[in-house]
Amino acid sequence: MSSLYLVSCRMFEDELVNIFEGEDENTRLLLIDNENIEGIEEKLNEVSLEYEKISIEDIASKLDPTDKFVVVLHLLEFALDADPDLLKEKVYQTIDENGEKFDGVLVFYGLCGNVLGTIESDFAHIGIPVRILKDSDGNIVDDCICAAFGNRSAYIEAMAGEERGTGTYFLTPMQAANWKEMLVLAKLTPDPDNTEMTKMVFDYSGYKNVGKVDTGLCYEKKFDEIVDDFATQFDFEKKLFEGSTKVADECYHSIKKEIMG
Repeated sequence: MSSLYLVSCRMFEDELVNIFEGEDENTRLLLIDNENIEGIEEKLNEVSLEYEKISIEDIASKLDPTDKFVVVLHLLEFALDADPDLLKEKVYQTIDENGEKFDGVLVFYGLCGNVLGTIESDFAHIGIPVRILKDSDGNIVDDCICAAFGNRSAYIEAMAGEERGTGTYFLTPMQAANWKEMLVLAKLTPDPDNTEMTKMVFDYSGYKNVGKVDTGLCYEKKFDEIVDDFATQFDFEKKLFEGSTKVADECYHSIKKEIMG
């Protein structure tokens, strides 16, 4: 049996479901039962993917030697995104407590405020591969938006293409579905339903566009509608960007190959 521990931000729900849809019957998916799994459960059920919910305490007892490949998915809360130091503390603590039960660990995060850049070397001592999301050039992605562009250079190019003083607020399908919560966490506004105040904050911050990053995934059914409403609500010009699941896909299959030999 080979086992992989996936520690992920909720923002990667879609990419994870897409990966599991492509797996075969030899892969067994275990989902750590916590307050962050409601969204991904709905999507897994919608596409009829089998999974089991387990408690964090039951991990060891659920790893069956007769299984060929077991993935344990541990989703962490959005709120960590607002505090890079707290995010690092939680991710590191999670790996410290559970990582050695597995053959490998994949962290579905990017640099996230430059706090996770040394995670692979920091956990070299536990004797299993610990990996973080990187593009095909070996660069750790900045964040979930960067990952959705497929590589870091495309992300930088998208931002560099902006006119001076004209910022773009990027929305992936999951960012769009949760934009109000993300604005509050980013401390852009305490009340995203107050359109006038939120628009004033956007204007002050230099945002003039909304960038729709289409990853090709359709688990979030209202993506198009939300982006259109967002653009209308804040008087933004809509810009379209071709996204990709390449980073998530390649990082997952790379560590799977690494630990299965």
